[in-house]
Amino acid sequence: MNDTGGKSGQAEQLPHKEHEEFGPHQRDLNTLYVSEQDVKEALLQYVSSKHFYRSTPAKHMKIQNIIPLNTYRYRLETFTECRQTHRASELYDGRFIDSRDVAPPPAPWDVVVDPPPLFTDCKMHIPIPHTYSVENCPDCKGRGTTVCPSCIGTGKKTCSACNGSGSSWQEDFQICTFCGGSGKVSCFNCHSSGMLKCYRCNGTGILLFHTELTITWKNNISEHVVDKNSDFPIFHLQEVTGKGIFTDEHSLVYPIVNFPEPSISEGSRACIEQHRMQFGSECRIVIQKQTIEVVPVSKVEYEWKGKLHSFYVYGNEKKVYAKAYPGKFCSVM
Repeated sequence: MNDTGGKSGQAEQLPHKEHEEFGPHQRDLNTLYVSEQDVKEALLQYVSSKHFYRSTPAKHMKIQNIIPLNTYRYRLETFTECRQTHRASELYDGRFIDSRDVAPPPAPWDVVVDPPPLFTDCKMHIPIPHTYSVENCPDCKGRGTTVCPSCIGTGKKTCSACNGSGSSWQEDFQICTFCGGSGKVSCFNCHSSGMLKCYRCNGTGILLFHTELTITWKNNISEHVVDKNSDFPIFHLQEVTGKGIFTDEHSLVYPIVNFPEPSISEGSRACIEQHRMQFGSECRIVIQKQTIEVVPVSKVEYEWKGKLHSFYVYGNEKKVYAKAYPGKFCSVM
């Protein structure tokens, strides 16, 4: 049972506001470079992690060119809070019942709790005050017992020795000694009573019910990376970090405009609209944060044995993507 009553409606049309805009002094941001020494060390480390790669090309290659292909990564984080309710039960031990007769129960969004740190996933289960009541156990309908599933309430089971025939055909026709010829034996599960003590209410026939509130905080993330249309697979950028150049954190953020790379402005608008449509109606948007990073990407062209090869160095971690490294061993099966 979902219950979001009392939550302020954030899916409504947002008021006009000045968007985050980049001035002329912020335009020249994509200026990250790597040195020859950096790329050589990165390739050597990459090669040493591979079982069938020789290090000779990495040690003695002649670098011809280092082409910066640094790219921008936009990230939107929307920290949401969702509240749902459901009926929960427990054994009743005669304690005081905090029922609706004590006071009216609060609405789900009126229950005050201490939230977790921002942008941290968390789930909390809380009993809502004044929602307790003692009722018959739904499993046994208040009887305290349930039908034994082994014998379906009969107290007897088919004899496994004679398969219910009552006879034994080992040598000559004989009456089955296990069931005395009846084809039935006592059910050991219920001691022939046909009934079992109700597991849910422990045989009391009653349970203490209340309304349980489940609060889920979740950090929802969307990213947009500018694709340079090179042969470098941009999904590898998920593995690395970049240099942060912009952070904007508000209860609701607004799209970025006039960014040097138009794709970032478009990505910002698309991500923000998607999050507000997705989370603004059923959940409460607690806070949003949008960031922009410059992720270092360099294409390294080098010569080895008279042939031109290339690889990529990317991220602050200086990871390597080398699709066709010339120093591979041929593995023997």
